[in-house]
Amino acid sequence: MIEVSSANAARYDRIVKRPAFQDAGVAEFWIVDLDARLVERWRPGDSRPEIVVRRLTWMPPGAATPLEIDLVAFFAELLD
Repeated sequence: MIEVSSANAARYDRIVKRPAFQDAGVAEFWIVDLDARLVERWRPGDSRPEIVVRRLTWMPPGAATPLEIDLVAFFAELLD
């Protein structure tokens, strides 16, 4: 699950949605923070997120190769 967080929704995404997704067993919940240019990666059981600022790597089940996103380039292209 991926949420692109806005200033208005950031608190709701972190305080309400995140624990609900974790409790439901969602394998990963990503909060994309455009202002900070980072991704918070949450997994079930996490009490703190993994903060990803450079390269996001995700290996979905059954995939032959991982998805890799250069976040620096991604955010630069999107926001600059």
